[in-house]
Amino acid sequence: NIYIHISQYKDLFDIPETMAGILQAVMFAVIAFYYSKQEVYTNRFAQVFFPLIFYVVYSFLDGSEYTPQGKYWPAFQKWSFWKWIVGPSGYFKGSRIVYEDKKGLELTRQCIFGAFPHGAVSFHHGMMMSDGAGFISAFPHLSCHRRRDLAANVCFKIPGWREFLLYFGCIDAAKETAKGVLRKGWSLYVLPGGELEQMLTKEGEHHVYINNRKGFIKLALEFGVDLVPVYTFGETDLYSIYNFMYPLRWWICKKFHVSMPLIRGVGLSLIPRRVPLHCVIGSPIKVEQSPCPSKSNIDALHSRFKQELQKLFDTHKASCGHPNAILKLH
Repeated sequence: NIYIHISQYKDLFDIPETMAGILQAVMFAVIAFYYSKQEVYTNRFAQVFFPLIFYVVYSFLDGSEYTPQGKYWPAFQKWSFWKWIVGPSGYFKGSRIVYEDKKGLELTRQCIFGAFPHGAVSFHHGMMMSDGAGFISAFPHLSCHRRRDLAANVCFKIPGWREFLLYFGCIDAAKETAKGVLRKGWSLYVLPGGELEQMLTKEGEHHVYINNRKGFIKLALEFGVDLVPVYTFGETDLYSIYNFMYPLRWWICKKFHVSMPLIRGVGLSLIPRRVPLHCVIGSPIKVEQSPCPSKSNIDALHSRFKQELQKLFDTHKASCGHPNAILKLH
């Protein structure tokens, strides 16, 4: 079955979505006509090839990732299967979400979650995108239809993985897309460190790429939404990281915004190790709206966020199994 995103037709003036919807309908009609020919049913290659081509072309031209609505699927996010992955008794046994200020989150109507570290794969993101660890059930007003998560553009160029992220509520991490979400009164979940922080990942160490990441700070000021620091212990212990040709890969990452970590999990596979993930969500930082924030205002809030992140890390590292950990800010 081909999933048709009804919201594509909600606004005829929304050119990217409307054109994608028209293209989808035309291509579906062409494929249906082709399949009506008797000879196709005896041609195994055509039976697989044409639907696959249709999906790949539609996947690249759909455009859902560039809209605030995206293509989130609440039933997918709440699927009980995710408890077997990121739940306390799941694959990462002992995983949990720690709330530093649960009451503060209950009172927060809109916010920007700034999550660290990115890690090699960001499995901790699954604890927030799904209800496997109970976040959606605990804070429905900060989840599903009331929140979007930002992901790198390259993630939406991979058929299959693209839909997986879209169903989880992820959209492209472009500035205008993020602003569209905030204008609707929804919250955002961002991993500010991005691909550079992914490249900094080292097993048993805690590196955060934040010193030059101020875009999410500026958005918080422009829209007057709370900032919530998030840090997950265990994320950097899921894989062994190799430094082979690291200078070249770092240069490629900075130049082309494409991360290429060399990792190994269980045995020689890419399966992550069964390390518990402790996702600690800090207290909301109240932000006063400033439609045109000055550099000094941005720098001041940025410094405060780093201080709160450091405090969050130091306060919870012992209870999360990392008593001697040191947070390194880059």
